[in-house]
Amino acid sequence: MKTTAILVSLFCFILASCGSDDHNGGGNGQDGDYNLKEEIRKVLNSTKATKNINPFDELGCEIYRIGPTSSEEPTKATIDYELGDDYKEGVGSFKLKYHFSGTPMTANPEYVYFEETWGDYRPDLSFHPLGLSIWVKGQKENKGIFRFIIMEDEKQFNADKPHDSTRKRWQYYAFEDDEILSKEGWNRLVMPYSAFKLYKKGQGATANGLLLNRFEGFRIEIVNTKHEVCTGEVGIDGLEQLTSYELKPGKPKFSSIFVQLNTAYINEDWDKQFQDSRAIGIDTWIIQYVEQFTDGENTSISFYKNTNVPWITEKYDFVDKMFEAAERNGIKLIVGLYPGDYSKTNTASPEKYNLNLERNKMVFDEVFEQFGNHPCLEGWYITEEFHDGSYPVGWQQEPSLSMLAKYLEGVASYIKTKSDKPVSIAPALWRGMPADLCGQWFGRIFAQTPNIDYLYLQDLGGRCLVDVDVDLPNWFAEIKKACDANGVHFGVDIESFQSCWCPDVPYREKGWSELKEQLFVAGLFTEYITNFSWVTFKKGTNNYTSYKKYLEDNGLL
Repeated sequence: MKTTAILVSLFCFILASCGSDDHNGGGNGQDGDYNLKEEIRKVLNSTKATKNINPFDELGCEIYRIGPTSSEEPTKATIDYELGDDYKEGVGSFKLKYHFSGTPMTANPEYVYFEETWGDYRPDLSFHPLGLSIWVKGQKENKGIFRFIIMEDEKQFNADKPHDSTRKRWQYYAFEDDEILSKEGWNRLVMPYSAFKLYKKGQGATANGLLLNRFEGFRIEIVNTKHEVCTGEVGIDGLEQLTSYELKPGKPKFSSIFVQLNTAYINEDWDKQFQDSRAIGIDTWIIQYVEQFTDGENTSISFYKNTNVPWITEKYDFVDKMFEAAERNGIKLIVGLYPGDYSKTNTASPEKYNLNLERNKMVFDEVFEQFGNHPCLEGWYITEEFHDGSYPVGWQQEPSLSMLAKYLEGVASYIKTKSDKPVSIAPALWRGMPADLCGQWFGRIFAQTPNIDYLYLQDLGGRCLVDVDVDLPNWFAEIKKACDANGVHFGVDIESFQSCWCPDVPYREKGWSELKEQLFVAGLFTEYITNFSWVTFKKGTNNYTSYKKYLEDNGLL
């Protein structure tokens, strides 16, 4: 039996519900000649792609709330949830088990709810939206009305109060169905956005309709409008958004590839690797970092041999040999510097930024002295990766945002005092904010970092957290606007691996069909497309063979 499961890595907010909702039934509230069946037909006919919101496959992958609780309002109604006995899609479903006493303790009918709210990796439903779809498994004896609620906050992420834990400013829109709970077997419920009506007005809210890019979460309510004593079970599966978006790809190709050095490369034949790379048209490699920590920040490895920085305990000549082989094989190298990290507790504190800045300067000075005038040096990469999310603290608000920007500009501007080569960064797209706000956030960073030249945005396509065809175009478009406005080249860092914590997927090479979709989406926005990383893309992998055939079939080699 499931009560409330918390997966910390999904970083969602647990927010208290307000108890002022009107829980009376009453249909979808559409006046005049609104024809729900016709609207559903139009939605289905127009659907080109779907966005997975929740497959309900595993209990521990999201954070859920059930209620109402005693602190919300007095009630004798109860609800719980568990994994279902069967499923319609994916590998699982949820079963909601509820009981009504038939005697409401307030002026409204008894009701129960099951809900999910977002943190990082949030949906933005504003991209070519048509409606929602969910599979429901009812039973003939079930009582009550099925009510699906979209919860929004039009002022989310504002500077004064980014999140409203009281939900007073949240606005609710509802869709109701009075038959689906008692229909036996699995039935698909299609909910056009045009059929949702305002259910609860938010304090200070000005929107007169759905704001699908201010989505806070969803709630499923079961309402006992007839005041009957009853116990019921209902299955739910496959909650999706239906969209009219149709991916129309060109013929993009990779412009570069990442390599993450480690001691396993001690006997690597870089000539062969670079020749294999050139055979599929990739002539630029990004070395993620030239040092590696093996014990926090205590035991450190250098991958270039001539170093005197005090924290290094082991030295290798990988970078030296890579430059030698690059010159023989016509390969260009973008060099990452110090492999630092940011504070996990306080991103508004200067200590870590100052440490990283000073160490990056020291490493850059050494690397520039040895390779700064090498003909194969193509540019520099600031290794410390950041993201647009909130876990564990993030940079969504000031002063953390400007402190991050100041640090990045500090490293980049120091590089430019000696080198005229471009500087790149590769932050991760955690979708911690709606797409438009995420784009504005990047814009505020780039306005303070004039010496950053290239953004290679990690698409997170290898983490089981993204619908490539309907999530990425939305965020890419907004972030590219920020790049264009600030003179930064927009690029994408595609993940050619797959490694997920929920569901549990061990690290592996990604399939070409998935990787090709990522490539197609990135190609809609940029020619600067890199790949993380060579280990899951090199010769001998299916990706290498399939990508080479793709190039040959399209006349790209």
